[in-house]
Amino acid sequence: MLQLKIFWAWIKKNWKLSALAAWTIFIWLVSRKNADGAIQAMKANKESYETQIKGLKDAHEEEIKKREELHLKYRLSLGKIKEKYDLEEEHLSRQKKKKVKEIIKKAKDNPDEINEKIENLFGFTAAD
Repeated sequence: MLQLKIFWAWIKKNWKLSALAAWTIFIWLVSRKNADGAIQAMKANKESYETQIKGLKDAHEEEIKKREELHLKYRLSLGKIKEKYDLEEEHLSRQKKKKVKEIIKKAKDNPDEINEKIENLFGFTAAD
C-alpha cells in the first residue's frame, strides 16, 4: 500500500511525463495495426515498380534489336546500291569509249572536229 501511495504521489508530481508515456503506448498500439497495412502497401508499390522497370527494360531491348535490324538492312541496301552503281559506271564507261572510237573513226582526218565532239560529249574544254 505504501508503494502505491508513493507511486501515486510521483504521478501527481510528474503528470506530464506520465501522460506522455501513456500517449506513446496508445499511439504505438494503434499504429502497430496500421503498420501492417503500410508494409503491405509498400510491398505492392515495390512490385509495381519492379514490373514497370522490367517493362521498360524489355521495351529498351526491343528498341535496340529493331535498331540493329534496321542498321543491318541499311548496310545491305547500301551494298546493293554500290554494286548497281559500279555496274552502271562500268557500263557507261564502255559506252563512252565506244562513242569516242566512233567519233575518231568518223572524223579521222580532222583533229579539231574530234576535239570538239569529245568536249561536247564529256562537257569539258581543251586547254589552249
